[in-house]
Amino acid sequence: MNDRLVAQFQKTDLMVPAPQPDHALGPVEDDWDAAEVWLRSVARKSRSSSGVTAATYRFHLAKLRWYCENVRRVTPSRWSLQDVEAFKDFLADLPADALCARDGARYAAPDDAGYTPFRVQPAAGSRSDIERFVHAMFKAWHGTGYIRINPMALEGAGTRRSINPRRAVDVNLYELVLETIEKEEFDKPAARKTNLRDRFILVALRELGLRASELVGSKMGAFQQIPDTKRKRHYWVFQVSALVAKGGKERWVPVTRTLLKVLEDYRVAFDLSPQPEIDEKTALLLSPQTQAVVIAGKPVRKAADRRFFGAWQELTTRQYLYAIVKNRLKVTADMLRKDDPVLAVRLEQASPHWFRHTFAKAALLQGQSMREVANLLGHKSMDTTMVYTNQDALDSVRAYERENMGPASES
Repeated sequence: MNDRLVAQFQKTDLMVPAPQPDHALGPVEDDWDAAEVWLRSVARKSRSSSGVTAATYRFHLAKLRWYCENVRRVTPSRWSLQDVEAFKDFLADLPADALCARDGARYAAPDDAGYTPFRVQPAAGSRSDIERFVHAMFKAWHGTGYIRINPMALEGAGTRRSINPRRAVDVNLYELVLETIEKEEFDKPAARKTNLRDRFILVALRELGLRASELVGSKMGAFQQIPDTKRKRHYWVFQVSALVAKGGKERWVPVTRTLLKVLEDYRVAFDLSPQPEIDEKTALLLSPQTQAVVIAGKPVRKAADRRFFGAWQELTTRQYLYAIVKNRLKVTADMLRKDDPVLAVRLEQASPHWFRHTFAKAALLQGQSMREVANLLGHKSMDTTMVYTNQDALDSVRAYERENMGPASES
């Protein structure tokens, strides 16, 4: 490269976007505006109208933007393959100053000093999710002519998360977490509300086998009573509507007595009727904090008055759910650490999705058929459900026994 080209390159502000002329995204101010145009298209095309996919992509976009503006100083439309490699290396080993500042349990807000969108070092699965998001964005930009070359063309879309059937919360550990919550002491109404809500969350995850997005995206009206005229009884079920279900596949999951009881306790604590009303639109997960209320054109300023009107803040993102569950698991893990550090580490590794695996394995062990469990989980294919049974390994053992006319080792 001659000196003139080097000098020209050094003068270029790499944070200034470099879109191609006549691209199909329409007028955009910068790369982040271009990303928003694409995300709106993603939301429109999603088979689920809950907006979970687009919302999750925006969390990934915030991480990418922070990296570009604070670390690499190269806007995405100017990226090369080397920039892609640098971003992957960054995600694999976050420097200390890339983690969000915190004061005790409180993380810095976006407008606070020390804020970053990274609260922890991304695990392998999280890194893969972020990389697949970036790949999808570049692919869309390239397809619409916004960029001339896709810098991730040689990288592929990354590896999707695979099911690990061992990632399930042991029943005894689960009971210990619930016991810890039930023994918690509190002297303020807000703390009691939080306690009963968190207990509901853990029981719901374990008893319904929901995905995190399905739980946070549902309304109280998802709990419904259905009549059985033949037996002259009514049963409670939970409707995973097409609006929140992955792939838009609606399903119904039976509600246990245990879950119904913790739901009633939780609702009463928030000044709601014990059981949900038909088609109730209240968010399933609530915060003891209140939100703005306007009556007759005037804002209700006192928190006590807002509580009177039931104006609770709604928790509708997977990130909120993840933080709640991880915090509850950590409290119990800290209690276990001295006597059983191995179990403590195991509990700290768990996440909301582990409870879905627990539900699946328990249902199969109780004798429910593969098809029934697949329907309860919302799996498109029973091949996915079979992961929880070690079916491939069992088929191999049985084939061995047929061919060798004798049993394999067993206990």
